[in-house]
Amino acid sequence: MALTPLCVSLAAAGYLVVNGHRIGQGLLHPPPIPVTRPPAEPALSPLEDVAFTTSDGVPLKGWYVPSRNRAAVVLVHGFADNRAQLLFEARTLAGAGYGVLLFDLRAHGESGGDTVTWGDRERRDVTAALDFISARPDVDPGRLGLFGFSMGGTTSLLVASEDARVKAVAAAGAYPALEADIYAGYGRWGAMSAEPVLWTLRRAGVTVDAVRPIDGMCRLGGRPLLLVNGDVDPDAPAKLQASLFQAACEPKSLWVVEGAGHGQYARVAPEEYARRLIQHFGAALQAPPQASSGGATQ
Repeated sequence: MALTPLCVSLAAAGYLVVNGHRIGQGLLHPPPIPVTRPPAEPALSPLEDVAFTTSDGVPLKGWYVPSRNRAAVVLVHGFADNRAQLLFEARTLAGAGYGVLLFDLRAHGESGGDTVTWGDRERRDVTAALDFISARPDVDPGRLGLFGFSMGGTTSLLVASEDARVKAVAAAGAYPALEADIYAGYGRWGAMSAEPVLWTLRRAGVTVDAVRPIDGMCRLGGRPLLLVNGDVDPDAPAKLQASLFQAACEPKSLWVVEGAGHGQYARVAPEEYARRLIQHFGAALQAPPQASSGGATQ
């Protein structure tokens, strides 16, 4: 007996609901990737094992390279990875004298927690990381920067818009809003395929509507912003990245890396990427001018 159009439609809708729930569960609970410590090298020496705890009690683990210029940058990795994802950025900044903190977000690497919330509760992780480096004796707490990639980039933008301790922020492959990102990635059939994913996240306690860095881009209050994206990145479409840039206030810059996919900036243009990172943080985190002993300016 041939299936009626109604039966076909109901079956398709049922499949999309079940598949969306499966995708959502994968976004909440990615398989762990073991943390591999890099071999000893001058740029990351000494590389200290560190641990700290978030305001909601999640233990986080990471590595810290002490500062040689009194400034420091927190590096925030992306989804389904760990702190080792950002070793290029760490080498670049540590080599220029910055203190660098790499750490595993909750439910990643060696940190605690069992649920990824896509920037929602991860905001507490980044705040705890800022608390950690602010208390370091080698760091001037008035000279802190923040860099994040993908989910880490979105989380970094959320935190920077609310935390004045962040004097400069850079985000690579970030998304302007979690809902828009889900639609971009899983909305082939519109709401029918995207909403089951969002429902699964919300049912797990993710406050989807809170993950909208685009709403706070002008709250940086004159603190420099650098956005980085690849022009062939399917995970952070150029139109979404452009909307973040357009929503931001000056000073801001956007670097679109030709031929780069998601996270491939160091592979495609390593020298230019390193130069832009150092230039961006250097302009904002340089030492404040010293007052002369006589009180007069030269």
